[in-house]
Amino acid sequence: MSVEAPPAAGSRTTALALSAAVASGAMVALQQRFNGELKTALGDALLTALVSFGTGLVAVVVVVLSRSSARSAVGRVRNVPWVQRLGGLGGAALVVVGAAAAPELGVALLSVGLVAGQTSGGLVVDRAGWGPGGMRALTPPRVLGATLCLVAVGISVLGEGARAASPLLVLLIVGAGFLTSVQQALNGRVRAATGDAGVATLVNFVVGFVALALGVLVHAAVAGLDVGDWPGPDRWYLYLGGPMGAVFVATAALVVRQLGVLRLGLAVTAGQLVGALLLDLAVPVADAGVEAFTVVGVALTLVAVYVSGRRP
Repeated sequence: MSVEAPPAAGSRTTALALSAAVASGAMVALQQRFNGELKTALGDALLTALVSFGTGLVAVVVVVLSRSSARSAVGRVRNVPWVQRLGGLGGAALVVVGAAAAPELGVALLSVGLVAGQTSGGLVVDRAGWGPGGMRALTPPRVLGATLCLVAVGISVLGEGARAASPLLVLLIVGAGFLTSVQQALNGRVRAATGDAGVATLVNFVVGFVALALGVLVHAAVAGLDVGDWPGPDRWYLYLGGPMGAVFVATAALVVRQLGVLRLGLAVTAGQLVGALLLDLAVPVADAGVEAFTVVGVALTLVAVYVSGRRP
């Protein structure tokens, strides 16, 4: 009688890492919807991003202070090169662009637009070896997966909603996606150096919060700051974007070494797109319905995630 060998531990670890990445991507879609509604209420994308990062920073500080291992790991941040501590700038850019674009385009179309930047960024970051896993070769499956993602973006922008969007806004979305890949690589480096994903998340939020605070101050000094209405207790959930972002950053820092930046980005994108599509179908935003082109783009991106993980 033959005994079937159990699956390799590495395969199980990779499957868990992919599942966590997909789930965190779905959370990002919900975060973008909340931040988009918060921006509509406040009337300013920079201020919205600052509030989001501020609530996220408070949540991360509480978690880090509650764990003795994390408190001791904070001291090891001084050994991390200063360039590798700047991942929070990518997160700040993502939150600002997401808050500005979500009310106009809807979360699904916004998420598809981020794919182009995340995919190209993942290829560049992996090839350059910026992530904690070092340099990763551009194997045919990885290149094919990235190409399929770009094709998915091309299909998605055929819809009327995308054609009506500002070209500058689309360019900013792509740039924010690219910076997200850099963010994941740098935060992974911080996590590897400190041994704690919570500390990497803390560094990310401190850097992003400081950058956004300076941006709001400059914006207020140059053009003034006309703040709308702060959401009341009946819409308390709009302030949860920051803590959701913290969960996403910590998850990415934890699994990027196992998956690599490109595959992590594709898995996150898959969860983000599915979550965004379900959100826009269940609770559509004004003037931003879900079109068939967007649905096809989501499906093709899921195929790209699977293809990218195949052995050459």
